[in-house]
Amino acid sequence: MNKILKIFFLIYIIVFGGCATKNLTKQNGVLFTMVSPDFKFSDAGFIKTSNKSTELQIYSSGVSILKISIKNKICYNGVCKDEIEFNRNFLKMPYYKGFFAEILGKKPIYNGRDLVKTDCGFDQNLSNAIYQICDNKVYFKNQKGIKIIIKEIN
Repeated sequence: MNKILKIFFLIYIIVFGGCATKNLTKQNGVLFTMVSPDFKFSDAGFIKTSNKSTELQIYSSGVSILKISIKNKICYNGVCKDEIEFNRNFLKMPYYKGFFAEILGKKPIYNGRDLVKTDCGFDQNLSNAIYQICDNKVYFKNQKGIKIIIKEIN
């Protein structure tokens, strides 16, 4: 009986656990500020990242006011667009695919072009943008007047 139970347990583990993939998710509380010619806002929210997607969700008075999901396309409050089109509309420039996810993930943009390491992170002073990471703060400003500031909330 004990041997049958061990075999059953082994089969159970193989069937239900063998094909499971780990989709590690990291979630950070943030204060997200965006200044644009079209709108200005600064509210708290979350950035969730996994190996397959990135999601930004911002709340005002407990109500979700902005949800951006990045997978194959970027979905902005439920409306999905190609990333280049999203960048053109949201950031006022047709940046490359993955650009906004790199900013949300505090990663270098443009393959690290003009990157200068600092004591607390790095700076990139490009011809069309300023991008700085320092500890738990992200600062991005482009030539079209778009400014994004992200501060992690501990």
